[in-house]
Amino acid sequence: MDNSRIKQIQGELARQGIDGWLLYDFQGTNDIAVMFLGLKGIITRRSFYLIPASGQPIVFAHKIEKKPFENLPGEKFHYASYKILEEELAKALSGMKRLAMEYSPKGRLPYIGRVDAGTLELVRSFGPEIVSSADLVAKFNACLTAEQAESHRRAAKMVNLIKDDAFALIREKLGAQEKITEYEIVQFILDRFQQEGMITDHSPICATGKNGGNAHYEPQKNSSLVIERNNLVLIDLWARFDGPGNVYGDITWMAYTGGELPLDYARHFALLCMARDAAVSFLSENWKKRIIYGYEVDDVCRSVISHADMGSYFVHRTGHSIAQATHGPGPNIDNLETEDRRKLMPGHLFSIEPGLYFDDFGLRTEINVLMTEDGPEVNTQPVQEEILLMDV
Repeated sequence: MDNSRIKQIQGELARQGIDGWLLYDFQGTNDIAVMFLGLKGIITRRSFYLIPASGQPIVFAHKIEKKPFENLPGEKFHYASYKILEEELAKALSGMKRLAMEYSPKGRLPYIGRVDAGTLELVRSFGPEIVSSADLVAKFNACLTAEQAESHRRAAKMVNLIKDDAFALIREKLGAQEKITEYEIVQFILDRFQQEGMITDHSPICATGKNGGNAHYEPQKNSSLVIERNNLVLIDLWARFDGPGNVYGDITWMAYTGGELPLDYARHFALLCMARDAAVSFLSENWKKRIIYGYEVDDVCRSVISHADMGSYFVHRTGHSIAQATHGPGPNIDNLETEDRRKLMPGHLFSIEPGLYFDDFGLRTEINVLMTEDGPEVNTQPVQEEILLMDV
């Protein structure tokens, strides 16, 4: 955080008619504030960082925890007593009418709701109306730089290549009539990540048979299924190149370990592709015409599946924000699990991943979309249009 960044934030606060942004944390519970402010070291006490629409920011930190805040721009106030802290906060917030905090009205956007009810109650007692910082976080904490966008493109290319290697291994093992399990494919992918200098925050997914019907299936060494002939195989993998600021690529592809794809599988997957492509087309057609919100894109994608009377089998949001974490701080493509009314901006990266989940199988397709000044950019190429056939 530097003075130029503060000026940008203050300009946006003035544009939105907000008097200040109050970033609050206790014991790292507000990960948005911790990451945004770059807090490191011991942070076990309450802290506040006030960025007013004009004037100098103010740090409120405990006397025994000065170091994590020493490089932040602005005045420094160090407290020991909660009474003194409250008195100084009241002075600093005097006259402010609208104040942004990590708050989600009605809990509709829990990714932003990081401030506890008691702290909100305290700050409201000083006079200001509390509004959500959701769009501020989306603008200043989730828009990729040019360097980060390029790191995503590199990651997207590599996870696609590693996906190809994983399917090739399955084909090889089946062709040789050798046993291969879901768990072994996961370990193969993790080894490939390491070889390429990539890291991930969670193991990838390889699911066959009934396990494909579990969207967050986690293969275990002693219980994962053997991949057999004439079965669907779903592989979902995500990773980024190691290094500060680098961004993830995240894809899902499907294969069938037989020579002739059952009609139901083909029809269901074609529907998912149609829904996915409708979402991208909606973005392309409307990007330069008006503001687009995350929930709208979910509605477009979901409506294609609902119109085919399959809506009850699409049980998760259409997509999630992607950044330095697989699930980033920006707008999600969601009007099912949450109501994401954050606007999409250039630099936002997210997945589009509709899926259908049944008792005995599941299907999903997943691409990544980077919003640019000119519109959506799909970097997870090629985009899967048909389930891969392994005629072994």
